[in-house]
Amino acid sequence: MNNRTDEGLKKEPPMRKNSISFLKIKVYRRKFLGTAIAILLLCTICFIGVSAFFTTIWAGQQRQEAQDAFSIVEKKIGNIKDQLNEYIEGCYAGRTMMQDAMALFTSGSEPEYLKKRLYNSRSTTAQIAYMPGDMKKLFINSRIQVRGATFVSESGIKAVWLDRLSGDMHVTFGLDREEDALDIPGFGDLMLASYEIRDPDSISRQLGRLTFWVDREDLFRGLDISGAWAVMQEGKPLHVDYTTEKEWNWICAAEKLEESQGTFYGTGYDRIFYTVFPSSQYDFSYICVINSSMLWKLNLSALIGISFVLVILAMGAVLVSFVGIRNDARFLSSIMQMLGAMETGDFSVAKKLEIHKEHKNEYGRIAIALKDVSQKLEGYIRTEYVMKLKQQEAAMRALKHQINPHFLYNTLESIRSKALMWGDEETAEAITQLGSLYRRIVHSPDVITMQEEVELLEMYLRIMSLRFAGNFVYQLEIEKGLEKVHTPGFWLQPLAENFFSHGFDRNNEFNLLILEIRSEGGGVRTLMTDNGLGIARERLEAIRKHMHEGSDDPEADIGLRNVYMRLQYFYGDDFTMEIGNNPEGGARISVYIPTQAGKEETDVHVVDCG
Repeated sequence: MNNRTDEGLKKEPPMRKNSISFLKIKVYRRKFLGTAIAILLLCTICFIGVSAFFTTIWAGQQRQEAQDAFSIVEKKIGNIKDQLNEYIEGCYAGRTMMQDAMALFTSGSEPEYLKKRLYNSRSTTAQIAYMPGDMKKLFINSRIQVRGATFVSESGIKAVWLDRLSGDMHVTFGLDREEDALDIPGFGDLMLASYEIRDPDSISRQLGRLTFWVDREDLFRGLDISGAWAVMQEGKPLHVDYTTEKEWNWICAAEKLEESQGTFYGTGYDRIFYTVFPSSQYDFSYICVINSSMLWKLNLSALIGISFVLVILAMGAVLVSFVGIRNDARFLSSIMQMLGAMETGDFSVAKKLEIHKEHKNEYGRIAIALKDVSQKLEGYIRTEYVMKLKQQEAAMRALKHQINPHFLYNTLESIRSKALMWGDEETAEAITQLGSLYRRIVHSPDVITMQEEVELLEMYLRIMSLRFAGNFVYQLEIEKGLEKVHTPGFWLQPLAENFFSHGFDRNNEFNLLILEIRSEGGGVRTLMTDNGLGIARERLEAIRKHMHEGSDDPEADIGLRNVYMRLQYFYGDDFTMEIGNNPEGGARISVYIPTQAGKEETDVHVVDCG
C-alpha cells in the first residue's frame, strides 16, 4: 500500500470539545457540595472560636480599663482624705481653733454660738478663730472638692456650707437629722470622711462628730468606662451609669456573686462579663458589667477583619476544591467520551487525549490504559480490514487470471460472427458491447478518471438497453471540468445493477435511469435516480443498516455494502452515501466524494458486480 493510502487511513476528525460540566456528574456534584458545606461549617466554627477567644481578650481589656478608671477615683479619695486629715491635725494644733470648735459643738443655736465666741474673745488676748470661715479653704480647693460639713453633738446637728453665689460661709443650726443637710443647695450628697472630735484638754471628753460631704458627680466625673457601672454601698447605689433596665439587673446580679470577676449568661446566649472592685478607701464597691454584644459592637472593625480573612480563606479553599474537582471531572468526561467514541468505532478521541502531569492518578492510569487499548484495537481493526480487502483483491485477480482473456474474446467474436451471418445485428451488437466491457474491466487500473468510470457504466447500460429494447432509457450527465477527477474504478455499475434488480418495472413502458455528476462544495456530488418501483419503508431501513454496519443475511444487498466500504476506505470520513425514495416515485442514491489532494489511491478492490 502506498503513502497516499496510509494518509487516508490515518486521517482523523478533530478532537471533540468536552462540554460536560462537573455539576452534571452526580459523584462530583456531591463531592463539591460536601466540600463546600464542610468548609463553610469549619469557617463558622473557626469564627465562633476566634470570636470567643477575642471576646475574652476584649473583656479583659475592658476590665483593665475599668480598674484603671476606678484607681483614679480611689487615688482622688485618698488625696482628699489626706488633705482632711492634715486639716483636722491643724485644728488640734491651734488652741483658738479648738475653742471655736468646742463653742460650735456645744451650741444649740446661732445666738448661743455667738455668745460663746464673745466669751472666748474676752477670756484671751489672742485673736479668736472662726472654724466655719477657716473651712472655706476646703470648699474652694478644687483638689479637695468638699461641698459641706456637719457637726453632730448632744446639743444638736449643725451644717456648715458655702454659698456659691456670694462666696460666704454659712452655719445652719437645728437640723433634725444629718441627712437634712443634703437639702441645702450645693451641699453635697456623699459622706466622704467622718472624725470624732475630742476636747484637747481632756481626751476622754468627746465633743462630737465632724463629717465632710462631697458631690458624687464631682467625685466620679470624667470616668470613661465601656459598659455599665455603679458604685454600691450595702446594696444601695451611690452612683450609677447605665442605659437600660437590663444593665441595672446585671449590676445587681454581679453584686451578689461571690467571685470578684467572671461571667454569667443573660438573655439567651448573651454572656455578661462583670468585675467587682472593693474600695480600699471607703466602704463601697465599684461594679462594672458589659455583655458580649456590646464588646462586639465596640470591636466591630476587628470582627469585620476576622470575618473578611475567614471568607477569603473559605473562598480560596472552595476555589482550590473547585479547580481540583473540575479537572478530575473533565478528565473523567474525556474518558467517558473516549469510551463512547470507541463504542462507535471512532478512535481519534483517544489519540487526541493528552495526559498531563496533574493527572498522574487513578484516572490518569485508566486513561493511559484505555488510550493504549484503543490504539492497539484500532491497529488490529485496520490490519484485519486491509487484510480482508487484500484477500478480496487476490480472489478477484485470481478469478481474472483463471479465465483466459484471449479465449473469452475469441469465443465472443465467433458468436458475434455467427449472429451477423444469421442477420441478427442486435445480438452481434450486444456481444460487441459485452466484450468491450470485459476488456475494459480486465485492463483498467484501480484508480481511473470520472470520465472513464462513466464510460464503463455506459457500456453496461447499452447492454441493458439491448436486453430491454424499447422499454428502458438512460441519461448520463457530467459537469464540465469533472472528467479528470480520480476515483476508484467500477463502482457506478453496481449502483445501476441495484435498479435492474429491485426497481425495474417490466410492466412500465418507460423505465428511466438518470445519472448526474456535479461539483458541490469541496467535492463531487453523484446522484443516480430512477422512476421505478421504489423501495418499501421496511426494506429501505434494512438496506441502510446493512450498507453502514454489514449483516450476515445472505439476502442482503452485498453490492451497495461493498461500494460503501470501498469508497469510505478510499475517501475517509468526508465521504457520504445515502439511499432513499424520490417524492415523485422511484429510488435515489446520492454519493458525495471529496476532491482534496492526496486521495488518488491505487491499491483498492475495484471489481465488484454485487
